[in-house]
Amino acid sequence: MIVLAAMFALLASGCGSASAEEKWADSVCSAVGDWQDTVENSVNDVKTQLQSPTTGTVAAINTDIQSAVDATKKLSSDLKSIDPPNSDAGKQAQQQLTALSTQLDQAVTKTKQTIGAIPAGAGVTQIATQLATLVPSLQGLATSASTTLSAVQASAKELRNGFHDADSCKRYP
Repeated sequence: MIVLAAMFALLASGCGSASAEEKWADSVCSAVGDWQDTVENSVNDVKTQLQSPTTGTVAAINTDIQSAVDATKKLSSDLKSIDPPNSDAGKQAQQQLTALSTQLDQAVTKTKQTIGAIPAGAGVTQIATQLATLVPSLQGLATSASTTLSAVQASAKELRNGFHDADSCKRYP
């Protein structure tokens, strides 16, 4: 009887466990989702600051931009460090995520250059004008992230199933 109970417990522990693809997809979607949330909040905060400028507007904008830059650096690092499933599809997916990481790194560099080009003592209008040049870049990154996730999902059935089963991927159809 004890042996039978132990066998059932052993079998039950194996049931419902996540596949390597699901665990990987969950890590990827969590990292991308956290990044998207942070960048979206930063962009919205900057827009709000620019609509009603006050004495602390420039400092608040710098804080929001730094938050987005930090989140982008973290996403790039995370995507490079998440071990893909041990399969050809996993290796191909990792290549796609590495390419996205490269785009993220380039966006961070461009953002730093744009901010560095803003003269000390610049007014809100001048800051807004220079920061507006970053909007297409950020929109492009968001599109690239979505496109990359879609391409990875479509690349192999097991990866598609992993994305479908991972809770953090529910926000990405």
